[in-house]
Amino acid sequence: MKRRGRGFSLVELLTVIGIIGILMGLLIPALSGARRAAQTVQCASNLRQLLTGLTNYAVEGRGNYPGNVGAINMYWYNRDAIGRYVKVPYEMSNSEQCINGIFVCPADLEGKVRSYAMNIYASQYVSPFVQQSIDSDNSPGKLWKSGVGDSSHMILLIEQFSQEDWPAADQDTSQGTGKTGQWSSKAITGWGGTPGSRFIAGGWDIEARFGQCESELCYFRHRPAKQTLGLGVAKGRLNIGFADGHVALHSDTELVDRTTGKSTYVAMWSPIDREVDDRQ
Repeated sequence: MKRRGRGFSLVELLTVIGIIGILMGLLIPALSGARRAAQTVQCASNLRQLLTGLTNYAVEGRGNYPGNVGAINMYWYNRDAIGRYVKVPYEMSNSEQCINGIFVCPADLEGKVRSYAMNIYASQYVSPFVQQSIDSDNSPGKLWKSGVGDSSHMILLIEQFSQEDWPAADQDTSQGTGKTGQWSSKAITGWGGTPGSRFIAGGWDIEARFGQCESELCYFRHRPAKQTLGLGVAKGRLNIGFADGHVALHSDTELVDRTTGKSTYVAMWSPIDREVDDRQ
């Protein structure tokens, strides 16, 4: 007669389950960290491709980047602007605006269609009221072209909140009614205030999706895993695409001195950022 094999005892089974639980506890954070790191890398890759498109546009445009004027529904991400120079697949909205694909950071929230905004001072042309302010004696900035000096510090594209229900007022002149459940960043950012306050300044009302936020810029997508803060808190890291074509991940403390509120000039909005600060 064959002898029946000995099975696991309850103690042995519980021991094995405990060991598996411990291993899973160690493995899951590592996998989560790897996923977050991969999203950050992919986000930077998106920005590099968009920077290439803007650079190619500027080559044919005598150093000028696309213009951004809401009244004529003309933005940097239109089909006739950067869309002509992007060599990877992307979707189009009904108003001929490039969305999804490389225009979206993979670490962004659900329902996003675009995650990046262009520095307003890099625009070829802007709305009349913006130009009037730029031309004033107390100008908050200066428009610049692709041959700008110190290009490795000049912001061209930056991560911004996907804050507006698509299509929003400054995205489509034929806006419909009701909510779409999709969200986009604004076309441009960096307008008004001082250079430092554009990185961190309380009181931004990012619709009902977030409520009050400390900045239009988005710091939560690439925060370190242990930095658990609210979405609207301007602490964390974001990718910035610079005029020389490189992309860098910067923390809030690298961009602005929270004690003085002044920019560190690691990333600059316009060539006269220091002058603007000196006037304050």
